[in-house]
Amino acid sequence: MSGLPSWPGDAPPPGLSERWSVRDVQSALQEGRLPDVLDALAGMSPRSRAELFLLLRLKEQTAILGSASPELAASILADCDSASLAALFTRFDVATIAPAIRLMPPDDLADLLLHLPREKARGVEHLLDPSLRDEVGRLLQFDPDTAGGLMTTRYLSVPDAVRVNKAVELLRQKRAEESASYVYVVDIHGKLVGTLPLRSLLLANATEPVRSLVRGEIVRLRTFDSKEEILQTFNRHHFVSLPVVDDRDRLVGIVTFDEVLASMRRAEGRVVHGMTGADPREVLTATLTGVGGRIPWVTFTILGGLGCAGVAALFQEALREFVALGLFLPLVLALGESVATQTISVILSALVSGEVASRRAVAFALKEISIGLLIGVFAAAVMAPTSLLWHGDLRLSALLGGATLLSVSWAALLGVAIPAFLVRVRADPSLAAGPIVLALTDLSTLCVYLGGATWWLVS
Repeated sequence: MSGLPSWPGDAPPPGLSERWSVRDVQSALQEGRLPDVLDALAGMSPRSRAELFLLLRLKEQTAILGSASPELAASILADCDSASLAALFTRFDVATIAPAIRLMPPDDLADLLLHLPREKARGVEHLLDPSLRDEVGRLLQFDPDTAGGLMTTRYLSVPDAVRVNKAVELLRQKRAEESASYVYVVDIHGKLVGTLPLRSLLLANATEPVRSLVRGEIVRLRTFDSKEEILQTFNRHHFVSLPVVDDRDRLVGIVTFDEVLASMRRAEGRVVHGMTGADPREVLTATLTGVGGRIPWVTFTILGGLGCAGVAALFQEALREFVALGLFLPLVLALGESVATQTISVILSALVSGEVASRRAVAFALKEISIGLLIGVFAAAVMAPTSLLWHGDLRLSALLGGATLLSVSWAALLGVAIPAFLVRVRADPSLAAGPIVLALTDLSTLCVYLGGATWWLVS
């Protein structure tokens, strides 16, 4: 034994399964105790189960998925984030777990397919039943950052024309989600009539028409609503889920508040990754995988630094003649990088979270550029007098103030323009904008500062 928890029966007592570590699971698998591992996974919370599963090696993951019941395997897959799951699916034959894939919720499958290479995604689609494939296909038609892209097509609905006893009978025949809290009432054309708490329907008079139970405002989302509009609706009405309708007011799905929060967390992770090169999910990956994820960002930083060294080499004469230029150079670079980082953080957060509707995008961009310009004025107003008091050189003071103003303002413009350009060419701004903006900011700052010194001071 390896010190693993043991218990009689088919499942561990509540709480014990949460104590299993990656080493515990690996030891149990080596000892041929796969059933114990499966029992432990079945007793874990979804988050703990996903974290533990993703830290295992591919051979161990495939052994678990291949031996688990389709229900447990589907639950494990649904617990994992789509990006990590996509990386797993590209490394083994997914046909071996086809029954589990068919049990995954359609919205999770749609999100997974978006992360898979095209050929792999087609392979997964071919494993699905026709009805499930159609559900997933309908979800894939929507922008992932809209209500249509976030919704699930699994919900409870009843016709408004039936009585309560008939509605309850219809619900028993349907496959309900575990977390179903509401029943959505629709008319003969499928249009949303209203929302009922499930408890209210079950406790109502059996002979009462369902239509008579619906009261108050019809709260709904449109398939094209942005995350900003979805959040505002949830904040106003405090529902745990909201119905989604198409352009004809027909009910097509629901968005849960948990899904919105999960989407926001994924967006925050993408911003962190874009700004630092570090994936927040590194806690779920092996050491070498974490290193591999950071190397591209670090490589781009090295290339940007070498480019800056090359630019500085072109202005060696100015640096030799005016030593004070070198003293202020780190400060000028730091100011540009600081504003660039601030601007791009705000822009990326807005882009990946959908907090700014498209109709407000231009005004929002102009606001960020204006903020950069005003910060540039402030920094120049501080830097110029400071250098004058320090060195008493009016020309150097003017150069420093002007270069600071231009570089900071330009950094803000780059922080807005680069992500916008990447979005336009359908590239992910959160993966490339950070290192690109910082490298261009440093290069342009050096050109303005040292080029201005060569023209203004040396000449």
